[in-house]
Amino acid sequence: MCQQIGAYDQQVWEKSLEQGMDCKPKRSGHVKPDLIDVDLVRGSTFGKAKPDSPWTALTRKGLVRVLLFPFFFQWWIQVTSRSISTCILLLYFMQVAAAMLYVEVPAASASEQLGPMCLMLLLGTVHCQIVSTVSNRSPSVSPVSSSSTSPARRRRYVLLFAQEENSGGAKDTKVNPREVEHLRIEGSRPASDTDDTMWEDLLQGPDSASTGSSDSEGEGRYCPGLTLPPSTTLSSDDENLQQGQLSWLQACHPSRDRVSAIIWEQGECKKADMSVLEISGIILTRVKVVEQGMGYLALGGLVTATLVLLPFGFRLAQRLDMTRLSSLSLAELAVMAVGPPDAKTYAFLFITTVERLCLTGLFFFMMCVAERTYKQRLVFAKLFNHITSARKAKKSEIPHFRLKNVQNIKMWLSLRSFLKRRGPQRSVDVIVSSIFLLALSIAFILCTQLLNSHHTFLDSETNWELMVWGSSLILFLLRLATLGSETNCKYSNVSVLLTEQINLYLKMEKKPNKKENLNIVNNVLKLATKLMKELDTPFRLLGLTVNPLIYNITRVVILSAVSAVVSDLLGFNIRLWKIKP
Repeated sequence: MCQQIGAYDQQVWEKSLEQGMDCKPKRSGHVKPDLIDVDLVRGSTFGKAKPDSPWTALTRKGLVRVLLFPFFFQWWIQVTSRSISTCILLLYFMQVAAAMLYVEVPAASASEQLGPMCLMLLLGTVHCQIVSTVSNRSPSVSPVSSSSTSPARRRRYVLLFAQEENSGGAKDTKVNPREVEHLRIEGSRPASDTDDTMWEDLLQGPDSASTGSSDSEGEGRYCPGLTLPPSTTLSSDDENLQQGQLSWLQACHPSRDRVSAIIWEQGECKKADMSVLEISGIILTRVKVVEQGMGYLALGGLVTATLVLLPFGFRLAQRLDMTRLSSLSLAELAVMAVGPPDAKTYAFLFITTVERLCLTGLFFFMMCVAERTYKQRLVFAKLFNHITSARKAKKSEIPHFRLKNVQNIKMWLSLRSFLKRRGPQRSVDVIVSSIFLLALSIAFILCTQLLNSHHTFLDSETNWELMVWGSSLILFLLRLATLGSETNCKYSNVSVLLTEQINLYLKMEKKPNKKENLNIVNNVLKLATKLMKELDTPFRLLGLTVNPLIYNITRVVILSAVSAVVSDLLGFNIRLWKIKP
């Protein structure tokens, strides 16, 4: 329709120009992989999984699939597992039973009923957003028949390589039907951005990177009786995108561009020609051996226990007479905390306690996963900064090289981009977004409660529970913000480039005959410094900041509520929403 309307305004020269471009003779060409794009420095060269629908559609889909969980039970099995889905189904029916018992238990509070329900909806929506991805990963990879390899490789091998080729011909490979069926179910699951099989395959060597793409086009390589899942099919645009990414990655393979790096083996200094992928593989190995602290996992367990026991402690505090505390027995204290003996009351309290324990523990475990991922990103950034320092590289047991020529600078930028994109990205961002949204919602509710009834604010069990939730979420958000800021500073640290410029001047003084070449390298270092400053942005927690409109609306609403509370306490008006972040 737009083209038809625009056709009325077209002039003769515009039509002739379009026809001239169509009739222009074309010849075959290719992209030079030895040059770099701005995407390399920005990090978008290494594509990650993207959502297959807008976040509003995914949120609606998640809510529907949680509310009607039994009708989507098979889908939940595909995206989790049968045992986990069965446990969630049990919690679902327990929640339904608690909703029916709630009206018959006078001692029950609204938070005991609504808390687990909201948690289940939140966790289900978050999981739906995580698994609903469209991966740029190509299913054509090297055939790996070992049972010790990753499940993604095994299912691809069983499905695009069921027959293997010998020197004298081809013979059929016997495949266990149960394994085939299991891998078919796994193959139908949506791809996740935590799958880095393409990078891992390329780390194996140039042969394994090219075998998959060549064998996928071979005739007769199929598994009889199997139907490939729709998620494994690629359009021509996806294949072209994959070829573009693989062409650049293969250009940095050991058979192509290398950097002369120094490695330490048993205290001895040796030289080796290494590629970006080989160096990143060594760094990945060092990151995996770093011990992860258990502090925030213990904090999550402590907060979970506090939230589970809070309703009983609140009822006990309301009914307890401190003057008679010494004369009360444990049985009498238990009756005050739980209530009088009643089958329905006990059933309701048991169900809600189990629900709160499981769902709250799962939510804090999810937050600990995000914290651990952010910590691993920081370790990657620290090790990356150690590469150009001989002392730190030796201490960290990673390769070391200087930015003494243009090729080394290119490899350094490539390695920086690769490490920044390594590991789970979008799935962790979804978790952090949910934490951020929940913290904002709790802050808004607490501010509203303070405005309405600040004299009786502490007399509500719901307010106590929201304060515990808000305090714990703020602690985790501060931790994530600290780790993210430190990681961003490590990657954006230009002191490494400035130090290498000083080293170049030292070389110019010692080797005047190479001054012209060293000046070229020095100019490239200056350009790299400017480019990094131009492209790098300050770290921001991925919450509502993605959508500027929703972010501004939320900021005004939340800060308006906080301003009203502060103004009521101080006695004069404060408008916090006008403060620019």
